[in-house]
Amino acid sequence: MHLLRYGVCLIWGFFSVIYARDISGIYLTHKGTEGGQAIVEIFKHDGKYYIYGVKNLEAEPIKDSCNKNADLRKRKSVGVVFGYGYTENDEGHFVNGSIYNFYNCKTYYGKIVPKENDKIDFIGALDSYYMLSRAYEWQRLNTDQSKQYQRYRVPLKHIIPTINDTMRSKK
Repeated sequence: MHLLRYGVCLIWGFFSVIYARDISGIYLTHKGTEGGQAIVEIFKHDGKYYIYGVKNLEAEPIKDSCNKNADLRKRKSVGVVFGYGYTENDEGHFVNGSIYNFYNCKTYYGKIVPKENDKIDFIGALDSYYMLSRAYEWQRLNTDQSKQYQRYRVPLKHIIPTINDTMRSKK
């Protein structure tokens, strides 16, 4: 019986690794409240997922002008992490994230729910229970689609330091 239990645990662990979702990639966002869409990249670093703006498609990047930290007010909304700290739970959702909004300089609770056809629901909330939340559908771009945005990508060694800057922006 002990051997059977051990075997079941091994098989469960094997399939958990095989079917673990990786949401890393280049995404086309929803049309924002300001009317524009953006290209973003989700990447994994030290066991957590982060999101940074690659390119605004219909407007110039905005400055972080209302940031409580004066030294960060000149940074722009591209090339900077704005979503941070996501970890995968048992349901396959990516939770415990935070979203920094460059338009109002507020930080929201964040969750990502993978869907079919390389889509995700990007969810921001005012409360940790997600009772007051909004979900936006994002589409992961395939290799051919993402090629046109490669020149706008910033090497992760330059993106990773912006994680702490964004975390300091939390109000």
